[in-house]
Amino acid sequence: MVNNEIIKEIAELIGMGDIVYLHRQTHEILSYPAGAVHDSEYDYLAQEVLDIVDMAQDDYIPFTPLDSKKSYEVMESFVETVQNAEFRAVLQSILQGRKPFRAFKNAIEESSQRDDWFDFRSTYHEMLVKDQLDEEADAQE
Repeated sequence: MVNNEIIKEIAELIGMGDIVYLHRQTHEILSYPAGAVHDSEYDYLAQEVLDIVDMAQDDYIPFTPLDSKKSYEVMESFVETVQNAEFRAVLQSILQGRKPFRAFKNAIEESSQRDDWFDFRSTYHEMLVKDQLDEEADAQE
């Protein structure tokens, strides 16, 4: 059974855009930035992790960051929870406009909803990690 601290750590890493591997028995976490394979600055880190995982693929559970479609859906879900109708309308408009990710980030950063957004997103990532771990456990039975 994976404890909540590990779940939170994995959720945080995928939230930052890392690809994460969890060792099934030891619960050791290996990760690297998703773009590292094509970024010479971090390529060595990605290669080191991939070399370890490749030697024992069945021992690791992979976790990947959300794709842009799913990230957009998370933003939409958050907007539905915003109590302030005026700010909710602003966010809805942003999501329908050009460059919604950047505009959403800027609007949230300058608002009183900043902490709520980060809590919402963290909780969502934790839920995804738990769901994936549950699926893995069911597949092992």
